Amino acid sequence: MKKIGTIIIIAVLLFLIGLFVRPEKVIYLPKITGQVIDQNGNPIQNAVVARIEQNELNNNDYEKFKSQTDTTDLNGDFELSEKSKIKWFHTPLDLPFVYCYANFQVSKKGYDTYKTDYNAEENSKYNENLNACKEIVFKLKIILKKL
Repeated sequence: MKKIGTIIIIAVLLFLIGLFVRPEKVIYLPKITGQVIDQNGNPIQNAVVARIEQNELNNNDYEKFKSQTDTTDLNGDFELSEKSKIKWFHTPLDLPFVYCYANFQVSKKGYDTYKTDYNAEENSKYNENLNACKEIVFKLKIILKKL
């Protein structure tokens, strides 16, 4: 009888762990394209554009990091392609995100760094398909000020 009880407890525990730890939820980060220009409207070449993401650390602290970078071309154009990642720890009750955020920064020597506020409303789009940032594209024109 003890063996059957132990087996049932183990089966229930494995079921509960399976609800929270599984690689099913895919998170999409949007495609960000645009042009970087100076105050006079001239394109800025070789500016570094970096996607900013957030890692959860211990004690519910977060660390921001640059996950994807690109440099502007001769015309000041850049593209950070759509990116996806798997979220392992989640609940079966997680709802799909409907807002998508463009979190990035643009830097070039001799110019002020342009950095978006993390998950700010002015850098967001509503996704009617309820599939997070899948197939969302931000087309931006960034103006860098000279130092």
